[in-house]
Amino acid sequence: MEILSLLNNTVGIPLYGQTYDIALNWIGTLIRGLIVTVGSVGVGIILFSIILKVIVLPFDVYQRIAMRKQNIKMKENQSKMEKLQKQYANDKEKYNQKVMEMYKESGISMFSSCLPMILSMIIFIVAINAFNAYSQYANVENYNTMVNAYNSELKTVCESLDEEVWTFDEEENDYILNIDKLYEKHPEIKTAVNEAMTADETITEQSAITKYFESKAQDAVVAVYDAEVFGHTSFLWIKNIWATDASYKHPVLEFSEFKAEVERQKFQVGDTNKNFAGVAEYTDVYDVEAYNKITAKLTTQKSQANGYYILVVLSIGTILLQQWVSMRGQKEQQKYSSVDGQGAAQQKMTMVIMTGMFAIFSFMYSSAFSIYMIMSNVLSLLSTLIINKLVDISESKKEEKAMQEKYNKRFPNRVATTNGKKADKKDKK
Repeated sequence: MEILSLLNNTVGIPLYGQTYDIALNWIGTLIRGLIVTVGSVGVGIILFSIILKVIVLPFDVYQRIAMRKQNIKMKENQSKMEKLQKQYANDKEKYNQKVMEMYKESGISMFSSCLPMILSMIIFIVAINAFNAYSQYANVENYNTMVNAYNSELKTVCESLDEEVWTFDEEENDYILNIDKLYEKHPEIKTAVNEAMTADETITEQSAITKYFESKAQDAVVAVYDAEVFGHTSFLWIKNIWATDASYKHPVLEFSEFKAEVERQKFQVGDTNKNFAGVAEYTDVYDVEAYNKITAKLTTQKSQANGYYILVVLSIGTILLQQWVSMRGQKEQQKYSSVDGQGAAQQKMTMVIMTGMFAIFSFMYSSAFSIYMIMSNVLSLLSTLIINKLVDISESKKEEKAMQEKYNKRFPNRVATTNGKKADKKDKK
């Protein structure tokens, strides 16, 4: 093309090929539907988090009720447990055997809350994958928006020239400009090209003309980013909700980061799905040269902080608080789960591991996923507090009723008056 350009005194202004979207599963489609419906990416993520929590709420409620009731039963058998701990202090295996026998006699089932917990974990893993896939979809969608703006502006600028200046090569997807006609009909372009060549003596005339048109297209990319992309990705202080809320992350990714983000997903090409390398057979849009050229004027967005670790701190803080409340609710189980009282220590270690995992997730995944984790933790915390309170009230009423029935059986001729004094039924008559 460059040799032909020199011989014919022409220059080719290339357009980029077709863009493709990453294929979404039904969960990703649901997330997209919520975001589009409410018109805010952050609110859409919050709504999705609430919907997901409502779905698992029955299992969550069952699990927490079971755990709370078990803790109450363990407290009722406190004296037996303490006796067993002293009796089998040096025989852990025998202690565990006796404890299991006592559990069976008292109706305590340590496995009653396991299934709901497993289901909750499965849904949590599904949510991780869904947010990860959707964040990659969103990053590609935003880039595609910029590519389309770039191509559209090049097409508009080239076709706005005098008809004698340009022709379109469909096979190469280029606008072929006649340089002589270009200068004749549009002297302002010649002036701009001469200024560019004066500023950089190494640049050729064809390159200067190409850069002139590319600059117009890059300006359009900046405009569409400010008008559309930023509005679709920003939430509160976060500039790109599909990137980590951290200062070392930026609203517009470098190509290496962009590639690492999207290459694990499948692009929807017609009726088939292609990986990142496979889709390159159909378009030149996703190579490093195209990416850098299209985002060339988004230098500020490539360097500014995407966030300030606020969501990271909130994710860690809410899981710590949730774990602490949960540990308080299982105090008796922890105390007597082992002969040497190591259950409590193990539970604390579990809390540290869970907190560490959430911290890693907060740094690994997008701000959107951090929002989901925070909402999930807060809702779990509230449900735990409410369920614990309701179970305590229910068990307290049962205990009062049992005591009253026991009293009535022991003293059948007496009833309790409203002021707490005892009166004889015969006297009342």
